[in-house]
Amino acid sequence: MAFTIAAETPSDVAAREALLDRAMGPQRRRKSSEKLRRGRLPSSGLAFVARDATGAVLGTVRLWDVRLGESGARALLLGPLAVEPSLKGAGVGSALMCRAIAEAESLGHRAILLVGDAPYYARFGFSADKTGALAMPGPYERHRFLALELVEGALDGASGVLKAAGRRQRSAGLETAA
Repeated sequence: MAFTIAAETPSDVAAREALLDRAMGPQRRRKSSEKLRRGRLPSSGLAFVARDATGAVLGTVRLWDVRLGESGARALLLGPLAVEPSLKGAGVGSALMCRAIAEAESLGHRAILLVGDAPYYARFGFSADKTGALAMPGPYERHRFLALELVEGALDGASGVLKAAGRRQRSAGLETAA
């Protein structure tokens, strides 16, 4: 399957939202991660889509600015990562993850957190080793709260509940591209 990874554009919004509905279902808006994204824009330069040869959106990933509880240090929250359900296992999600991590590192970010499937995200270096003193705002499964330090020691001493820290949306409509 041929696809490319590119920066998300405003014209991708409707296709991205439809893909998220297909891949994650209507409950996706109730997740605790959504509380940190609501009313915010993704971190600058950190919203990507996978497209096929016709330009159709096959996958999406975004990273969001957050503060780490009491310390207030900055980090990124990854999500959602979604791929067209019929293409699971085709490498689209892995390609999106590799691009997002590489770009976050090149932009000088120090750590990425997410709530997700530990066996899947372990291949990218994520683990629950550094999230024990941190928490999400709302219900979540503790064993699925994972982190990747882009800079060694970036999460040392971090504790408390994550807080949204990103740029605010200007309108109440669909989220715009980064």
